[in-house]
Amino acid sequence: MAAAAAVAALVGFSSPAAALPSDQVVQFNPTLARTPGIGCAAIINAETVPQPQAGQLGVRVKIVQTGQSCEGYRVSVRWKNLDTGVANGQSHKVDGNGVVEHAPDGVITGMGMAPGPGRVEATIVATSDTYPNHHDLEQLSGKAWMTLNA
Repeated sequence: MAAAAAVAALVGFSSPAAALPSDQVVQFNPTLARTPGIGCAAIINAETVPQPQAGQLGVRVKIVQTGQSCEGYRVSVRWKNLDTGVANGQSHKVDGNGVVEHAPDGVITGMGMAPGPGRVEATIVATSDTYPNHHDLEQLSGKAWMTLNA
């Protein structure tokens, strides 16, 4: 799995959409997770995607998955604004093939993704797709630190 993580970390991302020129694109450390199914695991690479509105966060995820009869799970972006203390996030379902649902081009945006201007710490987390609680799966979560401008 370590070799697969090294290869996946080298996979490039496409360029971001129109954005505030002052917000930098930041790479997350890869998230390595055991996912539901027979020997299933995922490497989740992620990078920020600057948004057209100040203080908003977009995150593009690309998933490399292995195993047999893999089942769905969720990928979450959890963030905390280190200047204001505000914390929130958002999650999306990932199908058995490693495709993030309802996230065009794998970009997670929208409600729950507005930490506001300041220093932000964000984490990519794989969770179960169980109702009503989404429990964290066994994983090494990827993190990134960035500054969102006003």
